[in-house]
Amino acid sequence: MKDSFLYPIIFMLIMVVLFSGILAVTYRFSEAKIQDYQTDSYQKMILSTLATKIAEITQQNPQDIMAAYPKSFEQYIYQLNPQGFEREVYQAVVDEEVVAYSFEIKGKGLWGTMRALVSTTPDFRTILDFNIVSQQETPGLGARIEEEWFLSQFRDRIFVVNPESEDDVTQSYEFISEAQTPENDRQLKRVTGATITSDSVIKMLRAEFNYIYSYVRSNEL
Repeated sequence: MKDSFLYPIIFMLIMVVLFSGILAVTYRFSEAKIQDYQTDSYQKMILSTLATKIAEITQQNPQDIMAAYPKSFEQYIYQLNPQGFEREVYQAVVDEEVVAYSFEIKGKGLWGTMRALVSTTPDFRTILDFNIVSQQETPGLGARIEEEWFLSQFRDRIFVVNPESEDDVTQSYEFISEAQTPENDRQLKRVTGATITSDSVIKMLRAEFNYIYSYVRSNEL
């Protein structure tokens, strides 16, 4: 009886060790490819936030710039490492002139951390493009902040309206129903059923623009 009881347990342990080893080896061989894929995806997102501005200056189509990745990224995009600046920051350069910046920003959503990329004009006052890198919001509700209609509300929007302020340089906004039509530039449509997540996006943008603007007042990027 003892032998018959032990054999299945020993067999299962051997199988667990064997398959764990196979998974570990498979991951080790795939690790470089996974890292390359993640790097490519992130760089493409950075490029996408800057492509429209680059296209405007170079008289190209944004789609052509994206299609030319990675050559276009290497040609136009430069990562900066300013001392004391605790954000990832990239600049788009055309003919040795900085035409835009792209910042990785972070904020707190309803269920966890949100990461986004926001590109700005060289004076850091106007949002050129805005994309969500990652979020942990509820699928079908808060996760809809990644949808084009929501993100497009922030593009080409002057966000810094009080550049001399020491407290808050940003514009305040009012959220209206997704079904409504904004009556003025200070109204934005929130995601239906995700008021907290929608508010969190604005809070993230305002906090990060205040941080960025506070830094560039006395430092160069």
